[in-house]
Amino acid sequence: MSIFFRSFILASLIMFFNNCSFSTTWVVNTANFSFSPVNLPNVLVGDTVKWQWQNGDHTTTSLTIPAGAAPWDQILSISSQSFIYVIAVPGSFHYKCTPHFPGMEGFITANVIGITPIQGEVPTSFSLEQNYPNPFNPSTEIRFGIPHSAFVKLTVLNLLGQEVEVLTSGQLNAGSYVADWNASDYPSGIYFYRLEAGTFMDTKRMILIK
Repeated sequence: MSIFFRSFILASLIMFFNNCSFSTTWVVNTANFSFSPVNLPNVLVGDTVKWQWQNGDHTTTSLTIPAGAAPWDQILSISSQSFIYVIAVPGSFHYKCTPHFPGMEGFITANVIGITPIQGEVPTSFSLEQNYPNPFNPSTEIRFGIPHSAFVKLTVLNLLGQEVEVLTSGQLNAGSYVADWNASDYPSGIYFYRLEAGTFMDTKRMILIK
């Protein structure tokens, strides 16, 4: 295979992956005075929610949404059959059909990639737990809790105090969370992880052994 042809293939692959979208589009059908599905519990920031008209005259209207999220109010009818909303902020979204509420409503729970909420747990204070397992190879879990909505940044640091990876950086609702760190690309050694949430900051040590 010639150098030119190999270069052409490589350039084509780079263009292909740069133009790929790895987000998910979630479709909510609007028919018979109900949204279907009613709940979307596993949406990630960057995903798209698409309301698709089936019959009748409805709206999809934001009711309560996380801080920083854009509200919406969109008619769904035979002349306006779909509405697309990109999730840009993690948290809980509660929406309704204005003319058919409270019988017609829906819920979206949006998470940051790699961060999973622990259902039913709302702490009374900020906390950062010791990672588990520790020592680990190559993955470990980091649990933390926030008692109220806050901008949260969870980072991994090396021995020099330099950031090597940001596990999350964004607004999170009150709750307990678990973050996964896969250190396959990092050498064995001592690392630190730091949680910053509002005025709270805590740092703990972990050991990667390969």
